[in-house]
Amino acid sequence: LNDSKTQIIVCGSNKVLNQIQIQGIHLTTGTTVRFVNCVKNLGVQMDNHLTFREQVVHLKQKCFRTLRNICKIRFLLTRSQLRTIVNSLVVSCLDYCNGIYFGISGQLLNQLQLIQNAAAKVVTNKYKYDHVGEDLEKLHRLKVKKRIAFKIALLAYKSVNGPAPDYLKDMFRYAHHGHTLKLIVPQFISASSRRSFSYIGPKIFNNLPTTLTSSDAVDIFKRNLKTYLFKLQDHELDKLLS
Repeated sequence: LNDSKTQIIVCGSNKVLNQIQIQGIHLTTGTTVRFVNCVKNLGVQMDNHLTFREQVVHLKQKCFRTLRNICKIRFLLTRSQLRTIVNSLVVSCLDYCNGIYFGISGQLLNQLQLIQNAAAKVVTNKYKYDHVGEDLEKLHRLKVKKRIAFKIALLAYKSVNGPAPDYLKDMFRYAHHGHTLKLIVPQFISASSRRSFSYIGPKIFNNLPTTLTSSDAVDIFKRNLKTYLFKLQDHELDKLLS
């Protein structure tokens, strides 16, 4: 444990956070570990309300800075090379740990979509205010909200069918009643609890068509899931995630 780099964060509602009276802990080594409102964990900025506002702001700044630099050398690259670079440096950042964005505010979700739109415009050589809806389809990219659903559904499939770690597989149990097998969805009261993977994972998996969930291999499931999500309208996606 590196005392100088250790921080403490308590996540909860304002009511819970207001009850915390201490500002830090004094260790025997002479170092004081402070309570903070935001910490960096595996590259993700986590705030004490789990809004992920700081993470989205940081990600947006990083991605737009990268896109500006790519635009400076765009004339030297073919479209295929440009697409590869944008996917490697921007889209990969947008997809990293994107399951945590489930349940964030619509405003923050729109900010993430702006990043994806800007990346598509760089690849397709569009201007700032051009529409990119059709270009995203031509690039075969799911929109941000669908990419979040894709990541959660994929982790759920792996948890049910074996490739996932044990701590994820332990979250999934079948309810053996009725004519069809459904995963048990735990009963949570708070909105923050209903954003957890142990809740939303089984719920999304249950809402998927049986033809998808019964896929024989991960690659088949991924391919069919992407096709399925492409065809979903916004209200159908909301129903899948609700």
